[in-house]
Amino acid sequence: MTPGGDKGKGGKRDKDGKDSKKPPAKGSSPTAKRQQKRREEKLRLVREQVAEGSLTIRKMTPEERAKYPPRDKGKGKDKRR
Repeated sequence: MTPGGDKGKGGKRDKDGKDSKKPPAKGSSPTAKRQQKRREEKLRLVREQVAEGSLTIRKMTPEERAKYPPRDKGKGKDKRR
């Protein structure tokens, strides 16, 4: 074996000798792609229904807004288990 050879388990290394593998970009996993595809399909269906008149989107009344206030973006379900 020669120093710095391609034998063994090692992958490419950066100038500091550390593995240069980067984690996959967010949203690039098969599960994320599947979820995104489902979301887009649902949005397409809603747009079709609005266009044909079978679904109406309206503003909430003040009473509904008081009963169902906007959610905080940072709180809610924890995505990690």
